[in-house]
Amino acid sequence: MPSATTTTTTTKYPPGTQRVSVDTPVEDIIWLLKRDGGVAINKFLDVETVEQCNREIAPRLDADKPWTGTFFPGETRRANAMNRWAPTYTKTQVMNPIYQAVVRHFLTTTNSFYWGKTKKTSVSLPQFSAATGIQIGPGAPDQEIHRDDYIHHKVHDEISEWVDERDLNSRETAVGLFVAGTKATKANGATRYIPGSHLWGNDHEPIEEEEKLFYAELDVGDAFLMLGSCYHGGSANTTTDEWRLVYATFCTRGFLRQEENQYLVIPEDELKEKHDRKTQRLLGWAISEPYLGWVDFEDPLKRLYPEEFQQGPADLAAGLNRDD
Repeated sequence: MPSATTTTTTTKYPPGTQRVSVDTPVEDIIWLLKRDGGVAINKFLDVETVEQCNREIAPRLDADKPWTGTFFPGETRRANAMNRWAPTYTKTQVMNPIYQAVVRHFLTTTNSFYWGKTKKTSVSLPQFSAATGIQIGPGAPDQEIHRDDYIHHKVHDEISEWVDERDLNSRETAVGLFVAGTKATKANGATRYIPGSHLWGNDHEPIEEEEKLFYAELDVGDAFLMLGSCYHGGSANTTTDEWRLVYATFCTRGFLRQEENQYLVIPEDELKEKHDRKTQRLLGWAISEPYLGWVDFEDPLKRLYPEEFQQGPADLAAGLNRDD
């Protein structure tokens, strides 16, 4: 039997992906994500803050090279490593209280285990996963629709509705936050997603029916929150003079990492001097296909052997030197 809270929330929000105000109770936002998979939030950040973020990442966008693979259209420009280059972004987007409350809800993992005769409960809190400022230029085609949690090889069962007791501890491995750095419209490349696709199983083909798609059209500072299991993609930029900039941030479950952090255990120069290529890859300097573990969208081994990696971003998908 539905609770009084669920009944009230259902009455408040009609069917379909919602656009809510920034002062909407976070409990409502979480409920909408469970129902629809995504929700837009108006005035998530003020314009001045976003403009400061834009200034901080501008050199990164200007220096980016056209993508030569298939994941991003060639007309895109990307700024990554933003926690290094854009402190305003980190303070106002990654650490935004709304986003962090949502992330904590969906990505905290709690389990109990025996240690001898004592049963102990362990709580794994979420961790930051990745962020990119994505600028889509005129002429860019639709990005292929996809789920972001495919990088974790997440296999989903088909369900009819979200049930906390069954789903909260394991169904999601990522929560995305998309913040508009410029106005995002259907014409200039707004993110499109399939509402309800977070409930689909892996064998459910993501056929795009235009009347069922939701386009995250956003004014500067607006945001779109989305579960990582939703099918989505950047849309075509059919304009002749508009560059759409959106910040895409993802957090993931805290246990999706090495037990001992090898990136800090051994300095890069010692890694190259003391260990061969196979060992380096086993220690974490490798791409987990399809797209996990990159640095500047490239194979991390490029940091050690830059002379061997001349093809640019396509290296990431190619899996170069995988068997060395």
